[in-house]
Amino acid sequence: MKDNQQVAIYGAGGNGQKVYRALKQKNINVAFFIDLYSEASDFDGCPIYRPSAIPDKSVLTLVSVSCISETIKQDLLQKGVESCMNMNEIIEHYPYVLDEFLRLSDKQKLSSSVEKDAKELAWLRSILDDEPSKRCLDDILAYRRSLNSEYYVKNDWLIQYFPPWLLELPLWKDGISFVDCGAYIGDTLDSVVATLDKANIKINSILCFEPDPANYSSLQNKAYELRDKPFSTYLFPCGVWHSNTILSFDACQSQGKFDYTKNILELGKSLPVVALDQTCIGSKVNFIKMDIEGTEPQAIDGAKQIIQTSAPLLAISVYHKPDHLWQIAKQIHELNPNYKFRLHCHGDFGLEIILYAIPVN
Repeated sequence: MKDNQQVAIYGAGGNGQKVYRALKQKNINVAFFIDLYSEASDFDGCPIYRPSAIPDKSVLTLVSVSCISETIKQDLLQKGVESCMNMNEIIEHYPYVLDEFLRLSDKQKLSSSVEKDAKELAWLRSILDDEPSKRCLDDILAYRRSLNSEYYVKNDWLIQYFPPWLLELPLWKDGISFVDCGAYIGDTLDSVVATLDKANIKINSILCFEPDPANYSSLQNKAYELRDKPFSTYLFPCGVWHSNTILSFDACQSQGKFDYTKNILELGKSLPVVALDQTCIGSKVNFIKMDIEGTEPQAIDGAKQIIQTSAPLLAISVYHKPDHLWQIAKQIHELNPNYKFRLHCHGDFGLEIILYAIPVN
């Protein structure tokens, strides 16, 4: 493929803009953006069109939306776009794009962690339950050592939190009681309902925790759409932590992040957080998902009674900090040794790495 080919970029947000800047530095002509939600008419003079108004479907379209770029690619092809690339393919054909997504400080942290934590990472590999998980870890570490496109960890395109093997576990014979920590705007809620319905697995209840007010409003709207489904959905406008308290909160992020370094009064924002042990009493939880921007260890500590006594399946994000890759597995193992572990990379740029802790008995 020639680099002087004219292209379009699907997604005019942060990812799309980074792809645009990388291509522009190589004098590649970006003809236009395609975006479903952007209210802007252009970015840097490059026009933005809705998917229903693509001006030229013969232009190669690069899908920059993280995690679901393959799904969007297939949808665009069905709508008549002649050629598309998902994010894996973008990095393969335009490897310099990767540099736009990696800050120097992140590179240093990731690469140094591989050597610094070598003993702990070897332990993690020894307890992983299957060869695909071991290969996934090997790929992640090779990528972190080099941080170049040759060792890029590709998205596996499996449904995040619900890979095929998980749906076949005997744990769900009486249905799933699902806890979504970091429910965001209801994207996982959508996935839970669609995936389990297709797999013919009963949903008993869904408990969603989301501290950001704007996200919570969208989550409410999504839950309201499901009000006629044969299960209960409970929403909690709070975060998850090791205890019930009030913490300072930075709601300026697209996905809200707790800021524990600032005084609550200084920041001017405060939100409640809760421990699952003190919230999910008697709910018979058997599946807990956590993606809470690096505070997973504290939230796991707040669910230690549930983990020790009920042993729910756990799907935990382990990519927010380099040492979470092994620390969270060790934390769970120390709370309850009757778990086996699997590892998947469901996202782009070595993100959306999920550790699955599966109860043995």
